[in-house]
Amino acid sequence: MSRRVLLISAGLLFVVTLLVGLYSRDIIESTTEEVAGNDLDLAISDIEKVLVEVERAVDNIDWVVESNRRSEQFLYNVTRELVEANPNIIGSAVAFEPGYFKGEQEFSPYSYLNPVTGRIITTQLEGDYDYLNQDWYRVPMELGHACWSEPYFDEGGGNQSMATYSCPLKDEDGKLIGILTSDISLKWLSSRIGELTPYPDSYAFMVSSRGTYIAHPDSTRLLNRTIFEVAEAMNDTTALSVARNMVAGNKGSVRIKGGKTGGAGDVFVVYGPLKNGWSVMLINLYSSVFHRLRLFNLFLVLFLILGLLGMYLGCRKVIRRTTMPIIEFSNAALNIAKGNFKASIPEVNTRDELKQLRNSLEFMQRSINSYITELKSTTASNERYESELNIARQIQMSMLPTDFPTNEKCSLYAMIQPAKEVGGDLYDFIRVGDKLFFMVGDVSGKGVPAALFMAIARAAFRFVGALGLPMEEVVGRVNDCLCDGNKNDMFVTLFAGCLDVSTGELSYCNAGHNPIVVIPPGGKAFFLEAEPNLAAGLIADFPYKSGKIGLQYGSRLVLYTDGVTEAERKDKAQFGDSALLSWAGSLYADASAEAAVVDLYSRVKAFTRGAEQNDDITILSVLLKTC
Repeated sequence: MSRRVLLISAGLLFVVTLLVGLYSRDIIESTTEEVAGNDLDLAISDIEKVLVEVERAVDNIDWVVESNRRSEQFLYNVTRELVEANPNIIGSAVAFEPGYFKGEQEFSPYSYLNPVTGRIITTQLEGDYDYLNQDWYRVPMELGHACWSEPYFDEGGGNQSMATYSCPLKDEDGKLIGILTSDISLKWLSSRIGELTPYPDSYAFMVSSRGTYIAHPDSTRLLNRTIFEVAEAMNDTTALSVARNMVAGNKGSVRIKGGKTGGAGDVFVVYGPLKNGWSVMLINLYSSVFHRLRLFNLFLVLFLILGLLGMYLGCRKVIRRTTMPIIEFSNAALNIAKGNFKASIPEVNTRDELKQLRNSLEFMQRSINSYITELKSTTASNERYESELNIARQIQMSMLPTDFPTNEKCSLYAMIQPAKEVGGDLYDFIRVGDKLFFMVGDVSGKGVPAALFMAIARAAFRFVGALGLPMEEVVGRVNDCLCDGNKNDMFVTLFAGCLDVSTGELSYCNAGHNPIVVIPPGGKAFFLEAEPNLAAGLIADFPYKSGKIGLQYGSRLVLYTDGVTEAERKDKAQFGDSALLSWAGSLYADASAEAAVVDLYSRVKAFTRGAEQNDDITILSVLLKTC
């Protein structure tokens, strides 16, 4: 009996050891692509996040530059502030067409971070620096839209390797007059790509849309060689195909056999594109991937030999001595599996494998009980956290006024629907005699920080609005209040208005917010044009400009945040401005302010068809009633 058990056990142990070794290799090989792909996606996401922040920094102020394009001091200041306020931007320029600025042949204020001293230098690109023939100027002027340049060494300018995001500037007639730029350092890109090493011998590199090396462990390739040159030198069709796919903006992975990469052995490469046309490749050496597997297989062989020897020496004795305790252990484990986590475990007085099995079963029992205790504690903590967020939401909602005015002259109604438990949208209104002061705002970001900034903005408006000041002064004072101590560079776009219900005159000021919708009685709905102003909280003492318009009785105003027009379906289609105007044209003339708000929100929700809300939604409607 013992000999038969020994042979069967030896056979089973050999088969299990062999299967474990083969299966471990399959698992490691199958997960290599997933690990490398995840690391690559994470690196691309981090880089694109920085690129998007640089693009937004330029896109958010291009209209301000266009509005102040005749002010030389402003142009110098805005390039310097872009570098100071954005740690990822190392340089910024405003470059005009020849003869446009005050008759000068070429005029281009430029601020950049000196790579040696770390100080910001503001100057003008002139003399031998022919910016008119630089890609960062020429290409966006030809295309007519913002784009990233090919990486280059900016000799005579920032004097370092960089890539430039350029946004065309236009005059009031829509004619291209120049370029607003922001530069990023290729040194930073090389540093981030250098961190992409999931395995000891892994390395990564980045190429531009033309295949030029932007980041690579071999610094001699940067801006000097292309991926096509390297692939052709390898004389490998697979490498050439990968190079073409990368430049085409494709994503993929491939295994290259040993000898194709200089004798380093088999490699696995995974590559993917960035949104601006650049591409990243991660190269992993299979010998590094399977290094631990070789050690593990050696351990399995030793374990097999020692196990067979041990079974041969003690099989007869062990089988007779362990039969009953194993049955008892089995029953105890079965009770634990059924939910009796405090089941009794048989005692063992020996110091052999049975004792280890008993200790392991007891340790498992204690671990399960400990896990259940921790799970209960974690569940309770999560419930408390959710409760605190709900309370925070209730507090935030209670701060917003709900006693909406409804009388014979006008009525007002508003609603807010945060994307998270708490959000950054806000609205407010104040009655001062026959004048109704009202506003809608959208704080940058979401969550608790945006909610706190929203509370400060509302408190500032409520205090200043009650003074009855002109709208440009109201918004200016709110802006100065938000700029004070704003170390996180948060801001709020807002539209503030004052409606004199006795005359129908509307005074208003738009601080970087969406244009409001005006629905005249019996007329066609339109977006109210306003003077361009900077969002509140960015620059103190900014000279805000206001406007005025006379409204007919029966006119309706609809204020909203971009959560309405940018509401998305699952196919990424957005609600948009045209749908908003279409809704405004279909609204019943006798609809109340509340009915208008509820109807617009219902129209947006019907459009998204159950897709997850990705931004706060705020709607405010004012109805000037017919006397």
